[in-house]
Amino acid sequence: MMNKEVVLHTLKCSPNQYPQMLDEKFPHVLEHVISLWDTPDAEPYFADLLQPLCSGGRFNRDGFPDRAWMEILQLQLLYGKQHPH
Repeated sequence: MMNKEVVLHTLKCSPNQYPQMLDEKFPHVLEHVISLWDTPDAEPYFADLLQPLCSGGRFNRDGFPDRAWMEILQLQLLYGKQHPH
């Protein structure tokens, strides 16, 4: 588990936006998001995570549960608001 305060500070989000499932079930994903947050590399990482299983060669990976997928999508939207083109 990541330090919740560090995640909230990095994401500049409220506690109700905290990606709890990613923290609990996919900590490597959350850690990578945090490491990329203030870089242009975050956007392609989100795109890769959110690709359907049938495209982009993702057949070798299991999909995310709906709640984790929604948290990733919410993080992508938050990133887009904080880092407009």
